[in-house]
Amino acid sequence: MKHLWIDTDMGFDDLAAIGFCLAEGAQVAALSIVAGNVELPQGVENACASADVYGWTMPIHAGASAPIAGPLHTASYVLGDDGMPTAGRRLPTPQPHTVGPDAIAALADWILAGGRDVLALGPLTNIAHLVQRFPDAARLAKVVWMGGAFARGNHTAVSEFNAAVDPEAINIVLRGGVDLVMVGLECCRDVMVTLDDLPPLRAIAGEPAQLLADVYEGYIRIAANGTRPMALYDPVAAAVIIDEALAELQPVHMLAEEDGTLTRGMTVIEWRTHKAAPNMRVALNPNATEIRRRFHAALAAMAQGAA
Repeated sequence: MKHLWIDTDMGFDDLAAIGFCLAEGAQVAALSIVAGNVELPQGVENACASADVYGWTMPIHAGASAPIAGPLHTASYVLGDDGMPTAGRRLPTPQPHTVGPDAIAALADWILAGGRDVLALGPLTNIAHLVQRFPDAARLAKVVWMGGAFARGNHTAVSEFNAAVDPEAINIVLRGGVDLVMVGLECCRDVMVTLDDLPPLRAIAGEPAQLLADVYEGYIRIAANGTRPMALYDPVAAAVIIDEALAELQPVHMLAEEDGTLTRGMTVIEWRTHKAAPNMRVALNPNATEIRRRFHAALAAMAQGAA
């Protein structure tokens, strides 16, 4: 059984990635929320509401509300103010939850008590704060991060969104000795979903299933209103942390561009190990068929389990 901590900025694909891990039998110790897709209070609200609907019982902790340097730029221009594009239903207002006020200290405590595997689904801000405040704990962690790109970006021409929000955090994590695996755009774009994937989920009765189908449809429709396939993103990183055999992991050297007018947030990879010693690994060539199969099985389990 995998024992995980999940650090998330709580859009739809984050929700689905958490459900993937749980359906695969992982024990999720806690969720830490970071500003990214949405501002921190909205991310906390999304996490609490998702827990209410889908029966999650893990603690929820509030983390960083802003990047290491500069203002927060959210994905509201794509995802809307709540980070959950939908074909209809929306997450309900959550019930009162006790939300931990210091995600970084809670994560450090978990690692020092024996935890290791961290699934990071948003900007790496919380992990960078871990390096700065609890460096000994950070060096014990293995972080699988959905972020970065080595070719074409999605937020700018060359930068992926999570990387662009906080490139300083990436470099702090890399220089802090964290065991980092990057599941970037190239890997995620090999695992595509379309509107044709919706009918089995739509066939499951109950409001939780139909809510899940609506937000899944809203996510797919980000790609030209559903006329093009949509990359799966966060659930691909979830698949890699659950089962590393689902992708190839190549050691490389990487740093993020912090200053470029056109290139801020670009994750620059040196593939030639004789030029620079590897400081992380990048996921390549995912088993798209198997990831899609297990992902859709997880969605069905989420929907049926909450019915």
